[in-house]
Amino acid sequence: MSLYLPALIIGFAHPGRWLEFARRPLMPMLLALFGWATVSLVWSNARRPADEFLRLLTVLLFLFAVVQGLGNDPRRQRGLLLCGAGVLTATAVAAMVKFALYSPAGDRLIGFGVMANANLIGAAMGAGILWLWPWRFQRTGHRLLKWLAMALMATSLLLTYSRSAWIALFTAVFVLLAVRRSERAWQRLVLLFAVALGVAIAAYPELTERGLSFRPQIFEYALGLIAQHPWLGWGLGASFTIPVEAGTGMFQVHTHNLFTQVAVELGLPGLLLWLAVWLGLGWRAWHFRQEPLGRVILGLWLFASVMVQFDLPHLIDSPRPGWLILWLPLALSLSLSPVAIKRRPVQ
Repeated sequence: MSLYLPALIIGFAHPGRWLEFARRPLMPMLLALFGWATVSLVWSNARRPADEFLRLLTVLLFLFAVVQGLGNDPRRQRGLLLCGAGVLTATAVAAMVKFALYSPAGDRLIGFGVMANANLIGAAMGAGILWLWPWRFQRTGHRLLKWLAMALMATSLLLTYSRSAWIALFTAVFVLLAVRRSERAWQRLVLLFAVALGVAIAAYPELTERGLSFRPQIFEYALGLIAQHPWLGWGLGASFTIPVEAGTGMFQVHTHNLFTQVAVELGLPGLLLWLAVWLGLGWRAWHFRQEPLGRVILGLWLFASVMVQFDLPHLIDSPRPGWLILWLPLALSLSLSPVAIKRRPVQ
């Protein structure tokens, strides 16, 4: 309520801001996607279509609230991300203490509430690291706090044994270092490869024990679902099951892949609209890569682009860790100016 209520008050007090918000880059395409998703509720077998529609409104209001709250003020943008990283650091510490005292089944660290899953808390920790990574601090104490927070979140991320989060974070950090084009950045790239190789070797038995976790079979079955209703889809929030091992009763209720999940629910039109939004977001992030906020968005975009290939498949959902890597970077991008300011390359 602390986020949505002020946004609603601003929206009702200044109706023109809704129109200005709708005209921001990427918003027309996103509104078209939301409109199509709303229409798809007509043929969806969702148990509570009204809830699905309210989730759409929640996402839209979240984007509006972030834009109105942050505007183009770098201090507010930075403050929001630093406070969020602080909360996630505290969560990482609490989760590791809980993990040390009560090791869960499977020996994988999990979080609390909406993060009570190894992949979900892995996504949140990856987001927190990328929120901190691009910002520079003048005071030594602040720099130490930054690296301590990142180390704590990275440790909790390692303990999740979330392979998708590991690969996604490696990809994001690799690109963020590569675009710096400085000697220190290249030195850190070498260190990144060394750390990644060491982790992969040390965790190899645990990483290979789970195999491919039925992902190829789920993907193949998802393609069959898409083929049944390629143009209209099954509808937003549609209920379906995917058997993962014949004869055992094991099944999944989603495709474990964001893009196939969107195609199943919203058909090829919905998938194309979402691809236009997501690729447009990536282009804007790259265009603003010389700015700290642009690098935050680029890092989150890269992280999400990899992770949603294997986990976090729901695009329209109630507030969950997936929002931190999908809707938050989009909201932050709406706070950027329409045209990037030409500056010298980042050193």
